[in-house]
Amino acid sequence: MTLAALIAGLFAFVAVLRGLKVQRHALDAIGVAQEAVGVIADPDLTDEVKERHVQRAALSLLRSFVILLAIGAAACVSAAAFVIGGDLFGLFSIERAMGIATSWPFILWSTVGAVGLWLVLARVGGQGQAAEAASTADEMPYSALDKALHNFAFASPERQLALSSIEDKVWRRTIEAVQAERPVFVTSLPRAGTTILLELLAGQGEFASATYRNMPFTMAPLLWGQFSRVFRKTGAKAERAHGDGIAVDFDSPEAFEEMIWMAFWPGHYGKARIGLWTAADRKPDFEAFLARHMRKIVAGKSGAFRYVSKDNANIARLPLLAAAFPDAQVVIPIRNPAAQVASLMRQHRRFCELHARDRFARQYMEGIGHFEFGAALRPIAFPGAPEDAGGAEHADYWLRYWIAAYNHVLATAPGGAVFVDHDALSARPTDHLPLLAEALGVGDRTAFLAASETFRAPKPSPELPGASPLLMRRATALHRALLARALRMTTRERKVV
Repeated sequence: MTLAALIAGLFAFVAVLRGLKVQRHALDAIGVAQEAVGVIADPDLTDEVKERHVQRAALSLLRSFVILLAIGAAACVSAAAFVIGGDLFGLFSIERAMGIATSWPFILWSTVGAVGLWLVLARVGGQGQAAEAASTADEMPYSALDKALHNFAFASPERQLALSSIEDKVWRRTIEAVQAERPVFVTSLPRAGTTILLELLAGQGEFASATYRNMPFTMAPLLWGQFSRVFRKTGAKAERAHGDGIAVDFDSPEAFEEMIWMAFWPGHYGKARIGLWTAADRKPDFEAFLARHMRKIVAGKSGAFRYVSKDNANIARLPLLAAAFPDAQVVIPIRNPAAQVASLMRQHRRFCELHARDRFARQYMEGIGHFEFGAALRPIAFPGAPEDAGGAEHADYWLRYWIAAYNHVLATAPGGAVFVDHDALSARPTDHLPLLAEALGVGDRTAFLAASETFRAPKPSPELPGASPLLMRRATALHRALLARALRMTTRERKVV
């Protein structure tokens, strides 16, 4: 009887905590603290604004503390009621109940039971509420606790590197046994089709890529993957924040490699722009780290033996990649400049609006090294490119950036780089996928070609209101030069088709 009363008290304790929404109040408090830290660290705000925000945060935290204290007291009273009631009705004594409650077997199993009960109730309570897909990482559907965890991970590259070092020791044999053969780096300016190429390759059995599940400790994918299994989320695919029709979930591949570059080359990331890399910038410790990281990613996918990543900033370091990883293949999709510039402008406006209403959205993008849009925009310092984000609302800004970026690509891309005509691939995937499969040495050609259904013909090239005719002519001429290096069917192949 005594044990039954203690168990009933445990159930009551957990039920009251959940019924009074202790988790929500605790997460609200964490969110207030996280927001306050973000405000304090924001260099764009004045000291007066920061002081007012911190004062409001302090009052909010005091309120949350009182609420949590009251909920805790109510939960304890509900649990104690069963013990006191049993004593009053003469079923058992309080002394006996306390003796059992303070014994280590009861403490151990009651803790395990309470956690299990909490998870069961949370799962039941969540039925019917579709879990947000991880892609919506760009939309920031994170709880306050998620945000705090991400900020903790992003705050210190040294912390990420330390976790990776621990991982190296724990999974040493696994990592050494894996070979990441002929890695593939997909890169270009954003909105050129890099994401669909990443998904195409990562969907093949031989390729492995980082996924949203690697967040936020992306440099320790095996260690974090093992730990996060306990609270791993699921969810149906949903359209990502770009609003471009690409649906992703927690298992979708994504671009997280830039965090490694930021950890080893912090000096390249200025407040207004990002510097260029040359072949002379080689760092043996970085190359060894990235090589191990590739093997870790491959080790996380059964049957894979090749690594693939997408990193738009890699066009700023093509000579270094070629020198550091001579067996790697670089894939560079090329898109019609008018269509790409229109898309760049649209995404920039979209993310400016998002960053204005959600501070964490900007922190998230900057934390993973995505400086392409919105308030996080920092152009890469290609010769002739804009020096900062000023004027990014105009078409000429993006045209100048497009011309500067792809002139640099033409001048620095290694001879073995695979240029892909994104528009032709989208319009005629059954013609162009075999060329890409051949260029990359894809093993399962049948599975690769089956992905042709995911492509959609490009829309007619849009007008760019206010664009300089001179810049448009320069971009068009450069586009022709880029396409001259792109994969093409031979005359004989075209006749066969």
